[in-house]
Amino acid sequence: MRRELFGPEDGPDLVVILGWGNEFEFETVQWLLDQLTDAGYRVHGFQIPTVVTDFEEEWLAPVAEYVADFDEYRLLTHSTGGLIGEFLDDPEPVHKVHLSPWWGFHDDLDNPVVNLAMKLPLAKPILPAGIDKESLGAHTTDHQIEATPSKAAPTFLREARWGQDRLPPFDEDTVVFYTPQDPVVGAAAIEARTPERNRISYEGGHELFGSASREDHIDTVLAALDSGVDALD
Repeated sequence: MRRELFGPEDGPDLVVILGWGNEFEFETVQWLLDQLTDAGYRVHGFQIPTVVTDFEEEWLAPVAEYVADFDEYRLLTHSTGGLIGEFLDDPEPVHKVHLSPWWGFHDDLDNPVVNLAMKLPLAKPILPAGIDKESLGAHTTDHQIEATPSKAAPTFLREARWGQDRLPPFDEDTVVFYTPQDPVVGAAAIEARTPERNRISYEGGHELFGSASREDHIDTVLAALDSGVDALD
């Protein structure tokens, strides 16, 4: 688990958990980090490993142990980070904002071949990831696509499903941004878990910070981090 600090040392603490394959150096991630630090946040960023064999030990524990020292903090996640972030409860974030959280498999992954592969204790990327510019957003660069893993390990999918099957109750102050046409994660799972009042839909791909509509929504993201779901009223 890679961790980096960004922004003013005296700013309010904001924990950011990136999605599978995201790197701090990606131009779209840098754009998001710039928005957060310009807003005054002290960003504690987590870049997750793309191959894991234990959800709790390799994804959750490094973040949970780190935030245990905070008196209070806010949480912003993306995709797989949104799955990990839902299990942080000691202490709980003041406000939580999830971008396209991976709370359920996309239809393309919900098939007999993938279900069989997940039963294999194989921590080696062998399954096509199917990530391209169109699926992520208009601002996605060639560099990002080249650096993103093209294959996923069966154990990665197995551990994601493990977390999805054990999600805790939804926190009514949480705000979720998602696209109903998400080609990467299951939008139906987001809608089933998230009350209508708590979710905002957008157009333009799996990554809000890489979508053509990112400028239309970033102020609302920041407002939700500051005030929670009340910012949407």
